[in-house]
Amino acid sequence: MVSRRGLLSGTALLGAGAMTGVLGAAGNAAADAPLDTPFTPVAPPHLAQAEQLVQYQRLLAAGHLPTGLTGHWPLDGSGADHSGHDHPVTPGAGSEWTTLRAGGELTLAASYAATASVLDTTAPFTVSAWVRLADDAAPTTMYTAVSQDGTGCSRFLLQYDDTAGAWAFKVRAEDQSVKISALATTTPVPGKWTHLTGVWDGAKVHLYVNGVPEGTADATLSWAAPQGFNIGRARWNGAYVNHFKGSVDDVRAYGRALTADEISLISGRTARLNNVYLIGAPSTVTWGTPDDLSSWTARARCSSFVTWTLKHTYAWATDAYFTQYFQDRIPEAADYRQAFAGGTAGPRFQQIRKVADLRPGDLIAVDYSGQVEGNTGHIVMVREIKGVFDGVADFTGETQYAVEVVDCTAEPHGVYALTNYPRYPDTRMVSLLAEEQFEGVGIGHMMFYASSATGEFSRYRWSVNTARDKAYPVASRPIAAARVV
Repeated sequence: MVSRRGLLSGTALLGAGAMTGVLGAAGNAAADAPLDTPFTPVAPPHLAQAEQLVQYQRLLAAGHLPTGLTGHWPLDGSGADHSGHDHPVTPGAGSEWTTLRAGGELTLAASYAATASVLDTTAPFTVSAWVRLADDAAPTTMYTAVSQDGTGCSRFLLQYDDTAGAWAFKVRAEDQSVKISALATTTPVPGKWTHLTGVWDGAKVHLYVNGVPEGTADATLSWAAPQGFNIGRARWNGAYVNHFKGSVDDVRAYGRALTADEISLISGRTARLNNVYLIGAPSTVTWGTPDDLSSWTARARCSSFVTWTLKHTYAWATDAYFTQYFQDRIPEAADYRQAFAGGTAGPRFQQIRKVADLRPGDLIAVDYSGQVEGNTGHIVMVREIKGVFDGVADFTGETQYAVEVVDCTAEPHGVYALTNYPRYPDTRMVSLLAEEQFEGVGIGHMMFYASSATGEFSRYRWSVNTARDKAYPVASRPIAAARVV
């Protein structure tokens, strides 16, 4: 299985030298596994630039923030600590590794995972986790996702509070005489993934839900909690209580109080703001700086992403060039398709007629022919031809190819957890739920068909998981490809 953090992160990002700055600074705290599908060597300059932008968006989507990490447990099938501090958690009896999200998570029912204490709780600290209450979790029961313990009780608790019916971040006095809570305003929903972050800055406790501040309270309590760090339980009167019923993913502990902007980043909120499939507003595509992930933005549609990438890469790719040959400074996908097919794209583009002749960096444009309101078509950059594909959605007299692409889309190319998905993943995929997926720029796979007689484009499917009746022939949705020369 392809790890979500492998897909979304930057540990194995080959072929983009400018990534070295941000990845090198991470050290052992990169906190991610390599992508199972290896990256192709990057030769065309515009593909290298597109991949660089995608790779920074992957770091954003993974919430890449190593500074101050004292523990990081992705929980993708193991209890390994990716912070570099070697504090793996050991799951207790009844814990189960599951795959509700890409990469997996730890599912608990009266169980837990634990390790030695990782935080100095006399100094400011931050804890965070993705949590999902089980569908049958009782609203009248308290469930703790993350805690760190003293002898008698937990120093802090990131949890569901049954009395308030809300997410909570709490701190306690060592003698259990005082409890201070920051409560969320977002209503917990069983079966829904939610990102929680609790911060103690030395004077107050703060609770963030999905990267947004929702609760705060004064809290100057300070005492050391040396009895262990827990996922899925808390301590009270010296006994373990409040076992979490549901799933927990990507738990982190920082030995400092993170800022609001940093919490927006680790929750994925910044990624969703920076990487957007945009219709009806001017596009913004920015290649930022390695030391500031949030400076990398891609708010565009498929065609404007391609255009801005070409403009960023080549001196010839000016407004004047696109206006002369495409009649628009930022052409639509249908404009690209028409110009490629008609040989009117100017001296910088060479038409590619046969699917088997495609190379990394080539552009493929599909014209929707007015079938999709507000959208003229779709355009992608070829990343790699994965080879002939058969056995699903085959057509007599046509050869189907799996093509890895870089593009900007509102809908990822694939469906997580289906049989073929692990071989043909999409970096924007998070889980089975459509509303949880990322959009914008990324790497995925489309299926392009060639006529067995001519080798030319005959139809396409959106992904390996798209049904046969959604494989559109060129008679209804024309396709053309070109190479930048």
